[in-house]
Amino acid sequence: MVDELELLKKDWQKQEDTLPKYTKEDLYPMLLKKSSSIVKLIFIISLIEFAFWIVLSFAFNDNETKAFEKQFGLQTFDTIVLVVHLTALIVFAVWFYKNFKKIQATDSAKVLMKNIIKTRNTVKYYIWFSMAFVAIASTIAYAIIIQNNPALADENLLYLSLKFIIVITIALGLLWGLYRIIYGLLLRKLNRNYRELKKLEI
Repeated sequence: MVDELELLKKDWQKQEDTLPKYTKEDLYPMLLKKSSSIVKLIFIISLIEFAFWIVLSFAFNDNETKAFEKQFGLQTFDTIVLVVHLTALIVFAVWFYKNFKKIQATDSAKVLMKNIIKTRNTVKYYIWFSMAFVAIASTIAYAIIIQNNPALADENLLYLSLKFIIVITIALGLLWGLYRIIYGLLLRKLNRNYRELKKLEI
């Protein structure tokens, strides 16, 4: 049994000797390429999301939607929400693109680490903005509907408000989960690269 264990150890040592040994100079370009690809993917996802909201705005621009907006006094507010949301998406898309170009042009591990942190923070800002925007816009829309339709409030304002809170909480939970899946996976990969770079700097 002991002999078998020794043979296994020797065999493992032989395998270790045959494995490629990477130096700091070898690892840095690999980590740079991986980080650049991740940030590029974040930028592409932001463009897809922008296109999605554009398509959605046209899809809900029918007579039925317009009649609903008119009935509840939401025409102006919906236009403002759409413009603000799309403007914010453009701003973040440009921000993601700049992060991508900065990482591409990086030539040192320290600078790459800083750019990874910046990208990570940008993604976090975007997620928090999206969550806050949905919550605030929905609350204002609800207030406008109640204000322009006193009959709804007269029925049971507490019941309607409770329903609204439940619906918005579920919606925010789903949005948070979606962002955690999409951006969380990419951020975890970036964090791994950051830790590897930190080891190279030690």
